[in-house]
Parts: sequence; structure tokens; C-alpha cells
Amino acid sequence: MISARLRVVAAAAALCALAACGTSGSGGSGDANKVTFWHYYAQGIPATAKFTKDLNDIYAKAKLSKPLNSVYVPGEQLTQKVIATAATKQGPDVFVQGGADLLQLIKAGAIADITPQFDKFPDKAQIPDANVIKKDGKVYGVQGFNNTTALWYNKTILDELGITPPTTMDELSAALEKIGKKYIGIGLPGQGDQDVNAFSFITAYGFDYAKPDAAALETSLKLVGGWAEKGYVPRDAATWTPDVAFQKFTAGGMAFVLGGNWQYGNAKKAASFKYGVVPVPNGSAPAKVYQFGDNVHVSAFTKDKDAAFNAVAAMFLSKEGELAALEAGSMPVRKDLADTEGMKDPIYTQFNKALENGVPYLLPGFGTELTQMRKPVAEAWSAVLAGQSSPGEAATTAVAAIQRVAK
Repeated sequence: MISARLRVVAAAAALCALAACGTSGSGGSGDANKVTFWHYYAQGIPATAKFTKDLNDIYAKAKLSKPLNSVYVPGEQLTQKVIATAATKQGPDVFVQGGADLLQLIKAGAIADITPQFDKFPDKAQIPDANVIKKDGKVYGVQGFNNTTALWYNKTILDELGITPPTTMDELSAALEKIGKKYIGIGLPGQGDQDVNAFSFITAYGFDYAKPDAAALETSLKLVGGWAEKGYVPRDAATWTPDVAFQKFTAGGMAFVLGGNWQYGNAKKAASFKYGVVPVPNGSAPAKVYQFGDNVHVSAFTKDKDAAFNAVAAMFLSKEGELAALEAGSMPVRKDLADTEGMKDPIYTQFNKALENGVPYLLPGFGTELTQMRKPVAEAWSAVLAGQSSPGEAATTAVAAIQRVAK
């Protein structure tokens, strides 16, 4: 559930991949007797299948005025489908997206201002300001949970080889050398939501979009490119999404993987080995992480804005909805759930530690050009993992593209 999906997140995400709830297709808001909910939660993963079933059950138990029509739309298509249907004043009543396309959606007039509805929400005080999506003082959406990324490790493998979970990139490189070819060293996804897969590694060597430096980017790409050359990262990781990488990790035989907290539910269900999490190791600078979660919006052209917001509140802002997200692996945002027993879990403790170096997914000071800046970095990351470009060439090309956008 990212946002980067992450799923970040697409996900980031997404950053993340959840199983479909309801009918697959492209239903619109033309049926005034239903609340149509578009999501990009991909099908086939047990823990997230349960989450989407829970969303339907929570909505049903809320006994709202209209039935819910859940529609799966692939993450890479969702934003453009929303914009396309908005042009005809159609589309979903409610939809989620990872955050990367927020400004684009606002500019297209596809998202409703829900300030009046949110102001009347009885539990408004429980939602931190950081999770209320605003522009020019208007509320355009909410985030019902927090997500970020960190380094998962197979404790069984590390214990066998006498490896301590790394805190620096040098320690991670030494661990990978010790693992050698006995196991897959590290899963670094090459495909996904913009630059989410690369972000911690490039910031660990000082890369900054505000002052893009090719040398800093080359240093990080040289590191991961070297791992790929030595076989510590499979070359076909360039084609992996974060979900594919994590599925390979939970299958066993892989020591490390870059992954999100939203994968925790899947780890609990699929992994037969002991595992743990540490923040992405630091390089010459702290490794930063994006803080994100699915942005939940009401369509500008819903025929019943109150019913649409009530759906958002029931599924994503209620205690029941956020606890369901916690069970699936995402961290709740409600203040009255901060000390809930589930958040004391050591896995979540490590993800919260990672968030000490967290930055907003929509980096302050950038507008819609941020998406265009992130794309060449993601392409450079993938090309180096695949062995299709040298780190120097990839870094130079990416920074030149960023600078063209910034002008």
C-alpha cells in the first residue's frame, strides 16, 4: 500500500501490491446508487488479499447509505484513467494513488475539495496534519497509513555466516562478499514507482535533486553496479518490481532485499525463515527514505461527495480500517493508535527508526516537474543493474535530463 508503491509504491510503489477487492474493470461514477472505489492493489498476494477483503467488510459494517463497488485498475494506468474520465465528468467516486501524481491530478481538476466534509469528520483531531493532503488551504485527500522502505534481511542466512545486520554501506558490501554466490546477496528492484528503489542509495552518497551532482550519483550507481557485476544482485533484478523482489526474498535463498513495511503481512504468511529489518545503511551521508502512504481522494465529479467521503472515512480513517492496514503491514496514522500493541513489534520499530531520515514523497520546493526529474534517475538505476550502461554514463545522462527539466 504505497504509495510508491511507494508501491511506493508502486509502488512506491506501488510501491506496494495488494490483492484486488471486487470486480476488475473500469467502472465509473455514473451509478448514483453505488460508491465506486478505484484502487491499484494488485491481485494474488495472501496478506494483502485479506486487507482488501477487510476494507469491504469494514465498509459493509459501517452500514452506509450505498453499496461499495471496488474496481481494480493497474497502478500505471490509474492516474491517466482518472484524468481521462474527469474530462467527461465521469470516473470513480473514490480512488487511491501513491502520491507522485497529486499535482497533476489537481491541475487536471480531477480531485474534489473535501474541506467541508473533513472539517465535520468526528475524529478529525486524531489525524496528523502531515497526513492531510492540502494545497492552497484546501483539503484534497488523506493518508490513512504511513509507509517507507528499509533493508530486510534473512536472519537464518546471516546467522549461518556470522554476519551482523549492516549499518553502513561498507558493512553491507563486506556482508555481500562473505555471502558470495552461496545465496542471492540482495534484491534491488529495478522497476517501480519513479526513483523509490534508488532513493536511499543515491542520498547515501549525497545526491540531492535541488543540486543534482553527477559525481554523487555515479558513486552510488558504481556501488550497486559493482554488486551486480559480481553477481550479488541478479541482472534480471532490473526487471523486478518491489513485489517481485520481495516474493523472491520470502521464497528463501536471498540474504537482503529492499522493501517496505507494507510487505510485513506477506513476510509473516510466506517466509519459512527468521527475518529482520534495519534502516538502509548509510554511506558518506545518511540514507534518506521517502515517507508516503496511499493518498485517498474523492473524485471531482462524484454525484454524492458526502457518500464518497464517508467511504474514505470508514475504510481508511477509522480505527478498524487502520488496524486492518497494520495487520497487512502499514503503520497507522491515528494518534490514538500510536501506542497500540502492534506498533511495539520490532519490525515496525525499525521502520520508525528509518523514518528518522524520512522526507516527504512530494519534496518541498518542486512542482509537477518532480516526476520528470525522478524518471531519468529510475532509468539510470535500472540500466546499471542490467549492465546496459556504465555508472558514469548513466549518472551524466540522468543529471543532464534533470537540469533540462529544471530550466
